[in-house]
Amino acid sequence: MELMHTDDERLETLGAYLRILKTGTASREEYDRYAEVLSSANAFEVNAAIHAALAEETDMDSWKIPVARFIRATAHTVESAPLPDYPEGHLLQTLEAENAALGEFLIILQQAARSRETRPIASLRTRLAETDPFSPHYVRLQNELFPLFELSSREHACVKLMWAIQDDILAMRKRLLDPDAIPDEKTFLRVFGEFYLNAGSLSWRERYILYPVAFRAVSPDAFAGPGRTAGSEGEPVFTSGTGVLTRAQLEAIFSVLPVDISFIGSDDRVKYYSDPPHRIFPRSPAIIGRLVQNCHPPKSVATVEKILESFKSGDEDTAEFWLTVKERFIHIRYYAVRGESGEYLGTLEVSQDVTGIRALEGEKRLL
Repeated sequence: MELMHTDDERLETLGAYLRILKTGTASREEYDRYAEVLSSANAFEVNAAIHAALAEETDMDSWKIPVARFIRATAHTVESAPLPDYPEGHLLQTLEAENAALGEFLIILQQAARSRETRPIASLRTRLAETDPFSPHYVRLQNELFPLFELSSREHACVKLMWAIQDDILAMRKRLLDPDAIPDEKTFLRVFGEFYLNAGSLSWRERYILYPVAFRAVSPDAFAGPGRTAGSEGEPVFTSGTGVLTRAQLEAIFSVLPVDISFIGSDDRVKYYSDPPHRIFPRSPAIIGRLVQNCHPPKSVATVEKILESFKSGDEDTAEFWLTVKERFIHIRYYAVRGESGEYLGTLEVSQDVTGIRALEGEKRLL
């Protein structure tokens, strides 16, 4: 289901104003020249103008301020439009509820910051540490709504910018929680102010632009997800020279492997991911068929493409990284998957929590 717009002339006018903002601030005369269209733009037109500007862009940092100013210039009409009534159990209803809870938490933080407590930093750190509506909400957006929106609408480039801002918000939250990173009150309150403004702005964009546009763009059937593969529980679905497995056995094996696995085909689209009980990096069925470049934050895309190109050219067969996530040491490996004649079939991503393995000492030979 694709979106409906008004005329192209209005979209060109909106795009022209956004391009002015990209070069710096707009003068009063420039704003007045575009005011008629800016003051009557709807969410769909705003989204289309942002997509036109960002579709071929990879540097999201340079667009954060211009787009924020552009949205402010169109906010009155966008905000006054009636919002859709999302059906019970609909993904957008869930996201809207999460977003509302996030907004309520921001109000609590704002009140704590404005209080006359002698130690506002301690109070804010405690509240931020005890409650995190940000991370799970952003993960759901990235793994469920963003893929569906990309598959259903040609005008989806806004999610690249939203993901980049989400990363900024989470990085600022992490910094605010670390006394060593921000030891003084002045710096803390400055970073907190930036965190608060970014989180609030993103919450507004979701409610008034992303959700209404996605609701029209994504068909109800698209939310059902990919179907199950054929084959009964007892019917062999995998046969090789080393054995035969049923679908149930194969799925059970993948579910207990101590690693997360994702396979990206030769067309750079996600074909499969394993779903163990404690997955390190969350995934949802909506990513099947999605370009792998869109499954990563914008700042990582260049690295992803470099790995894929080196595998396709045959220059490399493996790549690896390691990092700390929530105090767990994560090892990530990429393998080029090739056919019998050496042709490139795709890339296998294997992620493993090796925290416990790194801590092993001595030997264990008996139960």
